[in-house]
Amino acid sequence: AWTAPVETPRGPRVAALLVWGRLREVEVHHVDLAAGYRPADWPEAFSHRLLHEVANDLADRPAAPAMVLRFEGSGRHELSIGDPDGAPAITGPAPELAAWLIGRSTGEALTVTPDGVLPTPPEWI
Repeated sequence: AWTAPVETPRGPRVAALLVWGRLREVEVHHVDLAAGYRPADWPEAFSHRLLHEVANDLADRPAAPAMVLRFEGSGRHELSIGDPDGAPAITGPAPELAAWLIGRSTGEALTVTPDGVLPTPPEWI
């Protein structure tokens, strides 16, 4: 039954994707409560999946600024949004990168090269 189509306000979805959507809402909005739960408390697998999802979403948006995301512990794995040539490289823990991209962090824990200036990602929806 996990492959069954389910009607949602955004159109039909496969039932299995609803579980991820609910988990994402709980984890992200738990941070929004300002009750001591931070992006650093997100499970590692959740942080990585959210980071990849948001980066892929932004890569499909023409208004997103170009950037290269490098998350700690990933070796040489990078996620690019836009043209990586000349784009700033933003490095930090996966939860901090994801939180910044979705507007749950100012990005103070991130490092930006070459100039130290974080681009402004579009609003995450």
